Amino acid sequence: MIKLNSIYEDKDRATELISESEEAFDLSIREIAEDICRRKDVRCLTLAGPTCSGKTTTAAKLTAALEKEGRRARVVSIDDFYYDEREMAERGVTDFEGPDAMNIPLLARAAGDLAAGKSTLMPTFDFTDRTRAAFTEYIPTSGDIYIFEGIQAIYPEIVSVLKAFRTKSIFINVAKGVSVCGTAFERSEIRLIRRIVRDAGHRNTPPHLTMKLWQAVRRNEEENIFPFAGREDYIINSLLPYEVLLMSRLFLNVTRGYPLGGTGTETVYSLRERLEKLSHTAVSAELVPMSSVIREFAD
Repeated sequence: MIKLNSIYEDKDRATELISESEEAFDLSIREIAEDICRRKDVRCLTLAGPTCSGKTTTAAKLTAALEKEGRRARVVSIDDFYYDEREMAERGVTDFEGPDAMNIPLLARAAGDLAAGKSTLMPTFDFTDRTRAAFTEYIPTSGDIYIFEGIQAIYPEIVSVLKAFRTKSIFINVAKGVSVCGTAFERSEIRLIRRIVRDAGHRNTPPHLTMKLWQAVRRNEEENIFPFAGREDYIINSLLPYEVLLMSRLFLNVTRGYPLGGTGTETVYSLRERLEKLSHTAVSAELVPMSSVIREFAD
């Protein structure tokens, strides 16, 4: 657990903490990109991690770092390979978090085409209607590297269809908790804070609905993600030590009036009590770079 011995009420000290945190995270991305580019035969990366670990922003940062090293990179979101709602009903799929919800044959076809250097049709999934909205033709060029990004990138069923490539694997997670002047937050609590703030701000989903989903999300992580983690080629810790200072007021705002007796009431109120102690920090969104991984949740 990372320990901070100050709540950084001074703006200069807050700015310094943010800068140090962001530089350390960006350095971890650059080091991976540099190592991959030394391996000319690598054409595929899997970027996996549990919910709210920062995969989307990390994929964008990794793409930029690879291209700076001279490799053209393309992010492939595995989320676009879900079965649509009708197909799930026909197949009797009720667990939208697990591998059975993924159209693996469609992914295998696209991956096989890319590995062979052939053009392919890449789907786009509409999560509002839970339908496959469109297909877009992608024409590969020599030397392209593909970043297959998503929670599912660690599922054995997904990994098996990418064996046509020379592949390296990346796992991203909040790898440590943080304690601020004795107020501690565990790793999963930090991801839950991110999720509640993101869902309220970006997806118009109130906290009590997020908490209803959280149990199923955590169950899927324990069954389908964490048992396969730890064998990746690269590990990224997405914790930004300052983030609970930034998120405290945001979390308190969106969970104000959380219904007593609702799903996760004890958890939410425990987080509120601890975050209340940090809410007068000088860390604010205006000090955070627009490229920060925390913008994925708190923008």
